[in-house]
Amino acid sequence: MSYTFAQTLEEANEFLRENPAVLVFFSDESCNVGDALSPKLQTMLQEQFPEMQFLEINVQMLPEARGYYNVFVIPSVLVYFDGRETIRQARHISVPKLAQEIERVYNIMFS
Repeated sequence: MSYTFAQTLEEANEFLRENPAVLVFFSDESCNVGDALSPKLQTMLQEQFPEMQFLEINVQMLPEARGYYNVFVIPSVLVYFDGRETIRQARHISVPKLAQEIERVYNIMFS
């Protein structure tokens, strides 16, 4: 797992094109829940999904990302497999439930 912080939409889109499995985490500076959730998501990926990459997009630094990805609630998580959005969760994100959803597709791709 690698951690990447997107500075531009082009950078984010390129990252999604180059990696077969990506968890995109949308945050902003005012979200304390996001501050606590990000390390949990990264740990989940390291332990359970080592082939999946982590991409963080701060919507205060990159406000056009809200409309581009249709993300209007923070925190939000989008999971991409082969460049296609497969899973979307927002606000009340359960890490175990998210892991179960990822596992179904991840096992097909990487087994």
